[in-house]
Amino acid sequence: MNCSTLPSLPAVAMKVLELTRDPKVSIAAIATTVQMDPALSTKVLRTVNSSYYALTVPCPNISRAMSLLGLNTVKALVLGFSLVDCTKRLGREGSLDLTSFWRRAVYGAASARVLAVHTRACDPEEAFVGALLQDIGILACFAALKSEYLSAISDADEDHDTLAALEHERLGFDHAHVGRMLAEKWRLPPQLVECVALHHADGSCPASHERLVRTVQLSRLAAGTLTVANPREKHRAFHVGARQWFDLAFSEADALIESAARSARELAKSLDLRVGAAPDVTAILSEAHERLSESQEAMQQESLDLKSRNEELARQSRKDGLTGAFNRAHFDQESRAVAAASRESGKPYSIIFLDADKFKCVNDTHGHQAGDAVLIELSSRLRSIADRVGTFCRYGGEEFVLVAPGVDLEKGKKLAELLRRVVCGSPFDLSAHGVDGLVLPVTISVGVASCEPGTSTAGWTVEQTTHAADQAVYAAKEAGRNCVRSADDGGPRAARSAPLTRRVLLVEDDVFCARLAMKSLASDPSLTVVTARNLAEARVALSVGKALPDVALIDLNLPDGRGTELLPLIRSLRATHRIISVIMSGDPSDANRASALAAGAEMFLDKVEFLSNASEAVAQIRNACAPPRAA
Repeated sequence: MNCSTLPSLPAVAMKVLELTRDPKVSIAAIATTVQMDPALSTKVLRTVNSSYYALTVPCPNISRAMSLLGLNTVKALVLGFSLVDCTKRLGREGSLDLTSFWRRAVYGAASARVLAVHTRACDPEEAFVGALLQDIGILACFAALKSEYLSAISDADEDHDTLAALEHERLGFDHAHVGRMLAEKWRLPPQLVECVALHHADGSCPASHERLVRTVQLSRLAAGTLTVANPREKHRAFHVGARQWFDLAFSEADALIESAARSARELAKSLDLRVGAAPDVTAILSEAHERLSESQEAMQQESLDLKSRNEELARQSRKDGLTGAFNRAHFDQESRAVAAASRESGKPYSIIFLDADKFKCVNDTHGHQAGDAVLIELSSRLRSIADRVGTFCRYGGEEFVLVAPGVDLEKGKKLAELLRRVVCGSPFDLSAHGVDGLVLPVTISVGVASCEPGTSTAGWTVEQTTHAADQAVYAAKEAGRNCVRSADDGGPRAARSAPLTRRVLLVEDDVFCARLAMKSLASDPSLTVVTARNLAEARVALSVGKALPDVALIDLNLPDGRGTELLPLIRSLRATHRIISVIMSGDPSDANRASALAAGAEMFLDKVEFLSNASEAVAQIRNACAPPRAA
């Protein structure tokens, strides 16, 4: 997000944001800053004294405005007028439809404030700003791509909710993701960043800012009710959200729609914005009342269906279907959460890798049904201990991993030894899992690594800790298997730790994204990159006689098909050359992640985060390039 053409907030707005991060900041300090910009100060006071805020006594200055209405109100107005200035500059640079943009923003902001005041769910001014800023990603996309972006979204209809899907289809990302990065670049408070990032994600909400984000999401539906030509579906969705999230009755919700429409007109006048003709609220609500019984029945059914779908998706996206352990996607999420908690608390955590010894021989000798039975029993034994201390996941194939918060390296070694013993202590009787008469001795090799304050590992990222635990399994294999090794043991792998040149095949059709990805990967001299623009070119790069890559980094959506179509070819090449398969997508939804990993991908990356965080991306790719381990 270092593009020079991106919108930027005025210096005064940035200074106000900086000052308000300090909970002890004085009213005088904020007032002095705002008054440094006479034009901005005048606009703020004009709005404060308008009918929008309905003050009984005129307000003469910024200090008095903050005393009467609060710091958040003045901050909201400063950000609002600053955003208006941003769009006026962009309006001179192209044909972005600013009337439609501001129509949605103004009706959304007014709705958010009315909802927050009525429900008391959150600060009304924070809700106002969150809704006003929710579509800043559109400004960023236009500023960076100009006609290319407008061309990509030219087929979007007036229903703003279809825009995100179209952006994903045409560009590989949407304005909510881009908006999040711009909000972070502007150093907006975390709660406002979440409002921008999740305003289209009605099924997703962070617990820390749930009420605020829900208010902004509902304001988007209210704005749709008041701005689209055929508002029936938007109105129905608004009522569903109002009932589910804030327990608002039908009549309450409609009263808020009427109030928001009146407030929006006053707000547009205060901000000196053109937002088109006022909606016929009476007609909108009259039609809704005629269909009340139908809508209520549909809402109840939709609520039940949505709850059922969410529960099923959550179950499928977190669990491994064969073993009952959590899956790789959940490990990625949980390990990051544990690492973040460790940084905040100063407490250690350990990652323990467990790999079944000579598992290939089980499949080759007794068949895949026996192999599956071994994995089920192995998971069951390990979980009898692991579930009591942390999160136990199937990492892939016969590999499992345990994330243990609060566990230092010494305790991690003891825990790993206990896990090893529970596996090798008695043979596996597979009759309980559908393979009668087969009893097999099974052992595991275990690797342990810890991120521990006061040691050399204190600054490790979660990727480094994971990689160290994985490397410790190599040492356990080379030490004869059926043993535990830790990251501090050294051993045979230590001599091989010198950087090796690894080839990365980047399959990406978006030229801009490909250029950014190559720049990120080029920051590591141990990686060399070759590119392909589609499935056909990728198949050529993976053909016999070519220098095969060590990692295939594949976009999920390509011009001639899904990136997962390459995974069977990659698996077929592993007899002679191991290739790590990584799927990336601009839509990092749980469904896309689960489908990519189910298809055989070993990693799944959020493409926007990958392109915006070079160091973490390179660490993930470098860690993926570890040589194949012995069985």
